[in-house]
Amino acid sequence: MNMSLQKTGTLTIFKFKELLKNKTFLLSAILVPAMVVGFRLLYENMLAGETPPTSIFSMVLNLGVTFNIVMISLLMPANMLAKEKEKNTLRVLMTSSVSSLEYFIAAVVPTFCVSLVINVCVLFLSGLDLNLINIPLFMVVTAIASLISCVIGMVIGLFAKNQMSSGNIATMIMLVLMMIPMFSTMVDGLKTFSDFLYTGVVTNLITSISEGNRGALATQDWLVLFGSFVVAIAIFMVSYRKFGFTKD
Repeated sequence: MNMSLQKTGTLTIFKFKELLKNKTFLLSAILVPAMVVGFRLLYENMLAGETPPTSIFSMVLNLGVTFNIVMISLLMPANMLAKEKEKNTLRVLMTSSVSSLEYFIAAVVPTFCVSLVINVCVLFLSGLDLNLINIPLFMVVTAIASLISCVIGMVIGLFAKNQMSSGNIATMIMLVLMMIPMFSTMVDGLKTFSDFLYTGVVTNLITSISEGNRGALATQDWLVLFGSFVVAIAIFMVSYRKFGFTKD
């Protein structure tokens, strides 16, 4: 498939505007930072003026980043693709001069970029001492995780017939990706499963920060992260060849 940078850029700008008009996105984009601030203030008040331990702030950060990666990076591409299929606007696009590759890039880039911005906001709002964090490593890991979620969201959009089915499928996947890493620090049996999820890698990164390691990652974490990306792309390609956005 050929790709025109001009058409891709134009379509990406259009998708940005559509995203910013999406009520689900606007609610999620407000909810994630607000939730981080809310939990931070709650824990600070519970400690009655005492300085909260680093583990509290890292837990708040983990909560915000994980919610962002699954609620925005995964849900929005799935929701928007399903919406266009439901309204038949996707068929119009794909029967015009827009290629599948151009559409894929334009559909992923807006959500991916917004997710990166929210990750940075959550980092600053969490209250965690920035001197404890390897910020470039944090940005790289959370960016890869967000990109994986975007691709998974596109896969869900391929399978879903409408927005309702998209939401149902996405919710099941989101619960697995969010709940297992979140409770893995409290339930030993979940730790093994969490270590093989890309969201679990993000949790491992933030946990290592609370332990004073400035976000060191093990080799297995990197393998899981890049392996998840390769698998997500492979699943998307297989799904696209079978279902397509529409047939080129």
